[in-house]
Amino acid sequence: MDASDNTGRADAPRQAPGTDDTAAGAFSAAGDRPFGPDAATILATEHWSLLGTRSMIWNEAMSRTTVFLTVLSASIVALALLADATGFGRRTTAVALVLLPVVFLLGLATYGRLVQINSEDVAITRAMNRLRYAYLVMAPELRPYFSTGHHDDERGIATTHLLGMGSGLQTWSHFLVTTPTIVATVDAAVATAIVVLAGLAVEAPTGPVVAAGVVAFLVTWGALFFLQRLNLGVLRRGGTRFPTPPDEP
Repeated sequence: MDASDNTGRADAPRQAPGTDDTAAGAFSAAGDRPFGPDAATILATEHWSLLGTRSMIWNEAMSRTTVFLTVLSASIVALALLADATGFGRRTTAVALVLLPVVFLLGLATYGRLVQINSEDVAITRAMNRLRYAYLVMAPELRPYFSTGHHDDERGIATTHLLGMGSGLQTWSHFLVTTPTIVATVDAAVATAIVVLAGLAVEAPTGPVVAAGVVAFLVTWGALFFLQRLNLGVLRRGGTRFPTPPDEP
């Protein structure tokens, strides 16, 4: 064995104990060499940047939801005071048909932004999972201490979001209690009120008015539901770099 062989063996990266073939591939992706001495610091800086961004978008989500619900509550109180002062007649109906569509449009804008924020949150989670994957390439012995996911496919993202309690990005029980779904339900209720008030304004029969209100609620809620699921489907088809191994529990 000559000196060049010894040099080549010394410079070759060594796979850490417990690192799987996928993790070993990370060395090849980095140019056939292990991470440098500053890698952990650089990755941690990126991790904190993602956490800061995630905190900001969720603060925005809560602020937008609060503004929408505050405007809705103020509108209902104003209509109640008007109805008490003038009687629930044509004046109250006319004001309601001017005010509630504005509230409805505000609700739709709030819902649309919340769906975007959910999408951004999933994308940020995927990015943080990739960073955790890199951490485990550098220190595979820490794997038993990670509660969050370290793969960037749907299963890995769900592990981070649900801490291992589900294998999909959105289970039905989780989906029905999210903030966008709650806002969508309120939007559907406002749409129903607008349709019912419009029916009363033209003195339509009670039966058709009630039926139209039910249809308005179901159509609005169903359309918003479809939008959220469609947006999530686009994220599911995103690029995966480090998929979860089939044999991983």
